[in-house]
Amino acid sequence: MQLGQFSASVSVDGVNLSEYAPEYSADGTEATCWIPSQNDKCFRVDWANNKASKLRLISGSLTVDGIRCGGKHMAPRDSQHPTFSQASRDSVAISATTRRPLMFSKQALTDDDEYLNASISPHFGTIRLELRHVKKNPLSGLSTANSKDYKTQILHEKSKKAVGHAVQFGAEFQSKLNTHLKTTTVQKLVTFVFKYRPIELLQAEGFAPPPIRTERAPPMDILDLTMDTDEDDAKVELRQLEARVGVLKKKLKRVKQEPSVKKELKTESQPIFEPGDVIDLT
Repeated sequence: MQLGQFSASVSVDGVNLSEYAPEYSADGTEATCWIPSQNDKCFRVDWANNKASKLRLISGSLTVDGIRCGGKHMAPRDSQHPTFSQASRDSVAISATTRRPLMFSKQALTDDDEYLNASISPHFGTIRLELRHVKKNPLSGLSTANSKDYKTQILHEKSKKAVGHAVQFGAEFQSKLNTHLKTTTVQKLVTFVFKYRPIELLQAEGFAPPPIRTERAPPMDILDLTMDTDEDDAKVELRQLEARVGVLKKKLKRVKQEPSVKKELKTESQPIFEPGDVIDLT
């Protein structure tokens, strides 16, 4: 997503996730969209500033499911691109030398009624990135990260907040020394909100386009490919019938052209009697 000079994205395996139904606040300081979460996949949040300045320190603060996951400052580091800066976050510090990756996973549910009325963050199901203009505290330097235990919230199975996936914190791994710089906020700049859901749910709700379905061949096409012999036999039989019809038509035409023969009644010759003749009846 893009808001003025700032941009942000969420990626899995190095590929940015598709962004659906983006919305922007009237004042242009907040952008919201839907993204497809992928089960048991680690993700990373990237943000950038294409009008950076060494005189202005910009800090990005990340929150997932309402849980604050630390921040990172942006400052131009490439002499060839002095007005561009970027930062990313793919894990959280749990001690001075260990971290846990951010990942999507199935939502942990329970039927225990103790969780039925449990408090749930209004930001559950979202990845929020807030960018601020900050300044360093003059009396404080770098300090190491304090130990922190990140726990994924368990929801009751009847909770309306149960959306299929949640952000989990993966297996602990060693890292370089985790430090942070204490700062004071000068100005809040922009906020990016990524609402994540399984792709099937986004499609069902109309936020993402439906899957592309491959059309199956009609049944007759399948028969044509598998019954070549039967088709040949049928063609031969059809030609034979057409030939027979032709013969019958010619015969009918010939009969109509012959002269008609009338039947004559056969009669015996009758004798002619004159007056006064005697008829012998014996």
